[in-house]
Amino acid sequence: MNKVYCYLCDQTNKVAIKKEEEIHTIKGTPVKCKVENAYCRNCGSKVYIPALNDANLDRMNHTYRRQNGIITVQEIEEILRQYNIGAKPLAVILGWGEVTILRYLKGQIPDRAHSNTLLSMKDPYVFSRYFKEKQERLSPVACNKVVSALEGLNAKLAGDELYERSQRLRQAYRRQPDIYNGFVPFNLEKMVQVILFFLKSGDRVYETGMNKLLWYVDMLCYKRSERQALTGLCYKHNIYGPVPLWYDYLYGSLDDVYITLVEDEYGTQIGALADFSADVFSNDELDVLETVANNFKGWSAKKISQYSHRETAYRQTSNGQFISFEYARDLSLS
Repeated sequence: MNKVYCYLCDQTNKVAIKKEEEIHTIKGTPVKCKVENAYCRNCGSKVYIPALNDANLDRMNHTYRRQNGIITVQEIEEILRQYNIGAKPLAVILGWGEVTILRYLKGQIPDRAHSNTLLSMKDPYVFSRYFKEKQERLSPVACNKVVSALEGLNAKLAGDELYERSQRLRQAYRRQPDIYNGFVPFNLEKMVQVILFFLKSGDRVYETGMNKLLWYVDMLCYKRSERQALTGLCYKHNIYGPVPLWYDYLYGSLDDVYITLVEDEYGTQIGALADFSADVFSNDELDVLETVANNFKGWSAKKISQYSHRETAYRQTSNGQFISFEYARDLSLS
């Protein structure tokens, strides 16, 4: 590297580049990241190199996004290409300020709510729902571009059984983010991976137990985060404890694709047909999964069910009633 000016030496000197680990705070969150710093070979003091500093900032930004499951600039750009839509028109159909996505494209980090909404736009079904509700606010040219892009995607995916099953599930769980789904839209990919997470140990897991594990994951995630659940599922009070809405349909739709369902004398046992992938989760979300798994390790479905009956959320609701995520504050897990 060329010589760099050192303020202490008051002259340009050769520098040494060292890889170091630093901790910086981004949006109130400590972020540990490997960076590269330059040091004067003459006096040993740190010297400032703009390009190196910019690269370090990019590394920290990327690490923060990865650790917290925040959408990246590249992912936003891919969404715009996928639907042939501009940043301003996309912001319009999402009901945001026109320059919001432009700021994100320039590197501003979105909050968790905006990030989750943008991540859900990867799903053509979710995008189509937002588009149909707000398309009259777009110009005819912008509208026609999106329609053509969606028609192309639908033609490409037509006849794909997995895609069609996914579409039916998303239609069934279509709901605007509110207190009953933890203020997140239904996320099929994360929901599937949560199920596979609890199956990867090889222990026997039954529907009754999985229903509670899903509920505890969503409630604990909501409790720990900025009022954000994980899967977007809604839950109801059942005689066996909290259960996802239409859980029979949910598991049936995943059968022979991601999981197996086998009836035995104890109920419906769930097995894994796919491998668990941690890629869709942030570090905080993985920590929630580990906390729930460790808390209920070795428990039978009956024991988990009885335990869930002690929760305020269960005691304050009646059979068939939706369970609000406002009860997450009283959850026994933390």
